[in-house]
Amino acid sequence: MLGQTAQPRQRPVIHLLNILVLACLLPGVAGCAIFLVSQYREERARQIADNLHLAREIGDTIDARLWGAPAGTVPSEQLSALLIQRRLPPGWLASVLDREGKIAARSRHAARFVGDSADGMLRAAIARSGSGALETVTRDGVVSQTTFSRSPLTGFTTVVGVPRAQLVGPLYAQLASLTALAVGLFAAGLLLARRMSRRISGSIQSLLPPAMALGRGETPRPVPAHIAEVAEVGAAIERAAGLLREREAELLTHHEELQQFKFFSENANEMLLLFDEPGRVRYANRQASMRLGYTNAELLSMTIFDIDRPVRREYFETVFMQCREVPPPPFERVYTCKDGSEFPVEITVTVLEHRGEWLMYVAPRDISERLQAEQALRWAATHDALTGLPNRASALALLYERLHGVGAGAHTGGAVLFVDLDRFKPVNDIHGHDTGDRVLQEVARRLQTCLAPGDLLARAGGDEFLAILPDAARGAAVARALLRALVEPIRVGNVEATLSASIGIAHMPEHGDSAAALLHAADMAMLEAKQSGRASAVVYSPEIGSRAQRTRSVEKQLQQALDHDGLVLHYQPIVNLATGEVDGVEALVRLVDTDGTAPGPGIFIPVAESSGLILPIGAWVATAACRQQAAWQAGGQPLDISVNVSALQFRRPAFADRVRATIARTGIDPRRLVIELTETALMENLAETAAILREVKLLGVRIALDDFGTG
Repeated sequence: MLGQTAQPRQRPVIHLLNILVLACLLPGVAGCAIFLVSQYREERARQIADNLHLAREIGDTIDARLWGAPAGTVPSEQLSALLIQRRLPPGWLASVLDREGKIAARSRHAARFVGDSADGMLRAAIARSGSGALETVTRDGVVSQTTFSRSPLTGFTTVVGVPRAQLVGPLYAQLASLTALAVGLFAAGLLLARRMSRRISGSIQSLLPPAMALGRGETPRPVPAHIAEVAEVGAAIERAAGLLREREAELLTHHEELQQFKFFSENANEMLLLFDEPGRVRYANRQASMRLGYTNAELLSMTIFDIDRPVRREYFETVFMQCREVPPPPFERVYTCKDGSEFPVEITVTVLEHRGEWLMYVAPRDISERLQAEQALRWAATHDALTGLPNRASALALLYERLHGVGAGAHTGGAVLFVDLDRFKPVNDIHGHDTGDRVLQEVARRLQTCLAPGDLLARAGGDEFLAILPDAARGAAVARALLRALVEPIRVGNVEATLSASIGIAHMPEHGDSAAALLHAADMAMLEAKQSGRASAVVYSPEIGSRAQRTRSVEKQLQQALDHDGLVLHYQPIVNLATGEVDGVEALVRLVDTDGTAPGPGIFIPVAESSGLILPIGAWVATAACRQQAAWQAGGQPLDISVNVSALQFRRPAFADRVRATIARTGIDPRRLVIELTETALMENLAETAAILREVKLLGVRIALDDFGTG
């Protein structure tokens, strides 16, 4: 039966083999079709990406025009003119939509449709995403492939529309060409299939005798066949189709990654640069172009040596090789802009291999503001903000260097001058701290002119200054120059301040082996100068140290007396020489003496004046004396009482008001109160003195001149 039915079915077998061969060719044809479709998709994606880039470029131009202008103040005609200037290809349409989705400008028929709402699908797409693409119908009725990009700065959206016919037409033409090519290849495949089917059918037919023999139970004789060739062809086609699919997926992934990298890098707030091994710029983001002042095209034609000019090629190659092994910590360099200006940067570097090529990814960060802030902090830590002079810490550091052999000029000796202004406190008390600050600035300027290069003038605090000289022999001469510099009155506005200085001089290292000891010695010598009449300079000696210690002790006793009721008044009678009667008394302050060690007025009064304690002591004396006089008056002893007033008390603002308050507080008859002033206090500023005396006399208080002829 097998032998009878095989012969009539020879033609259907050939047809079946033809179909099988063609089926083997189908993967190849399918691969061509996939290739055609992928070509269409890539071309369409490229066109959309280009249009989206164009929309962003136009949006940047619009942003630059709208930046800083209130919303809606730029006329639509100007915006339309900007769009028209882009000279888009014929048929293309560029539009600008405002934040509400209305047409603000158009590149075609600029006056039409302005103010109308954009297509609903387009507005919905803009609401979902800041940029994208979709197919819309323009107000002119043209079906277009539309791309849009919304500005994060102004909220305006730039739209670019390309007629679908213009976009799809060329693609269809290419597709038709490729289709024709595919048809040709398919026809050739048919011919090849026919030939192969005949060959395969021959192989199959050669199997018939063995099959018939097997049916009869006979041992079949092996017949050579060529079916393996068909299998090899099918496998090759399948492999080719697989390779095409893998390539398409790889290209798509690479394209998406590239788009993401470009989006984030272009919108980064920091500069980003990419260099190859020879140092050529392979990529620069927008921030790098703006900061360096070059266009992107200019940067891509440059090298690292044009930007980081001090760098040498050998150094760059070394860093490049080291970064391939271990990324270095951030380091600082100086970049040069197109206009020649320079700015410091902190650089983070990473070297990576990409497609067999090593590239250096550089993220430079401008650190100009940070370095300026650090410099300002360093300056503030070592200088006085008011005068601009070095501060006490700087002076101590220099003394340490000279005493311990650090830096130039060490072990060469030198002198420390401690300068304390005389009569500066009344300037603050009478005229205010603003005037006092300006006076200190002028004092610093004058003192600075007396020093030579290598000398240091510092403000130790308040009205105290330090001068450090590398040559001890110049100490006395410089001190005299400093005193002369303060002879002329200092004028600040309508205020004229007459100052002097008391200067203490200490030599290093004989007067101290540490900075603190030297400053203490100079301070002791300065106090000696004040006790000696001020406006003078004194060199430290051990005897001065002892006297200064006693002065400090007296000052401490005075403060304790003020705090713990340690003051008492003695009253010296004032006798009328004509009648021999006691007309009044003079109140004299003394320290309460419980153990016979209390200093007398000849000792503690100068200390009180130099330390400023004379102010609270004088206020206590005036109040206690007036209360005593009021008590005597009430007891039938109407004696006048005289109270000494220091120049510092007299010069303080509102002196007459304080006298009035004391009279009211104690209940004394003002005609029984006599204020004694020294000649020196009255002569410092005659016009101001006269005005104060007039106010006091209007209260009914009498004035007496004490120590007449001694000033």
